[in-house]
Amino acid sequence: MRMSFVHEFTKLYAYREVLRNLVNSDLKLRFRRSFLGYGWSLLYPVLQMLILAVVFSRVMKFGSPSEMVPYIFAGLAPWNFFVSTCMAGGNSLLTNEALLKKIYLPKMIFPMAILLARLVDFLFNIAALFIIVSLISFKISWALLLLPVAIALLFLFVGGITIALSAVNVYMRDAAHLMSVVLQLAFYATPIIYREEILTSHGYGTLLEFNPLVHIIRIFHVIIADAQMPSLQQWNMAAAVAIGTAVLGCALFARLERNLIFRL
Repeated sequence: MRMSFVHEFTKLYAYREVLRNLVNSDLKLRFRRSFLGYGWSLLYPVLQMLILAVVFSRVMKFGSPSEMVPYIFAGLAPWNFFVSTCMAGGNSLLTNEALLKKIYLPKMIFPMAILLARLVDFLFNIAALFIIVSLISFKISWALLLLPVAIALLFLFVGGITIALSAVNVYMRDAAHLMSVVLQLAFYATPIIYREEILTSHGYGTLLEFNPLVHIIRIFHVIIADAQMPSLQQWNMAAAVAIGTAVLGCALFARLERNLIFRL
């Protein structure tokens, strides 16, 4: 398995210029012929965050808007990165089926290109949202220095799922449709826009710990919304989930990659 990892990433490095071009192409083509262009990738999460903040603060009485905005921002930004990457990356091999049949390219290059392109989006979004949230209610703390570590763990977690899903979807064409249903369930089963206490107070706290996404999102909530340093246990759980998912995802891809071209 170790040799498969090395071999896959060695091929990616050898084709790094192709990977860079695929990332640039994805960033340019998504909003081509749109009036606002790339501005939609910034405007959409802002509007989504503000709408949810109003609904949960005014309608559902979960707190004041100044309290809800930082919390929703901390959960929604990584969630949007997770969803958009999984859905686009999961279909990346099927989308590029014609190209894969014509010339040789490392198959992992396509989900990896989606992953990197969405990471660029995520970094721009989180920077823009920081500015907006700071105008409403935002706590500056030393904990923000650990945000790059949280983003790295999120990248590993999302990358593992995306890479695995891209290969599985070739063998099982319904996997992407099933994933969309799973993501809808995960959105409500994960404390992204509501606090964990809502579930723990009803006796569902133990179930939360079995949701791997909770451990990743929790780090962002603690750093951004609570302006605190995550505990060592929280870091350990998030790191274990992220690294474990990345390793398993790459291992599954390496196992399925041998016959992918015959399944396309």
